[in-house]
Amino acid sequence: MRTVNTHPRWENQPLRLTEEEWKNPNTVIEEFYSWFQLQDMREILWQWLVAALSCEHSAYNTGYARSNLIFIYEKLESFIEATYEINRRRAKRHRKKKVNNGV
Repeated sequence: MRTVNTHPRWENQPLRLTEEEWKNPNTVIEEFYSWFQLQDMREILWQWLVAALSCEHSAYNTGYARSNLIFIYEKLESFIEATYEINRRRAKRHRKKKVNNGV
């Protein structure tokens, strides 16, 4: 598994995607939601946020750092909900197409 890479050439490039995933990123969304339900992700995100903000020796020890973490949490939750809906709609269209084709 790849880790964070700070090389300037790769700053705004996907690092974890395989070549196949890069060509078809919907497969990543499909796999993600095959492992996690929407409520699972909400609970995990909340647990991370609480752990980060309630730890005495946290990287989020200033008000500014904590507010940024909350902002990121909210945006990431919205992103997860949006990808959930994209995946749900895609799966629904796929099922409908199969029925219409008699499969």
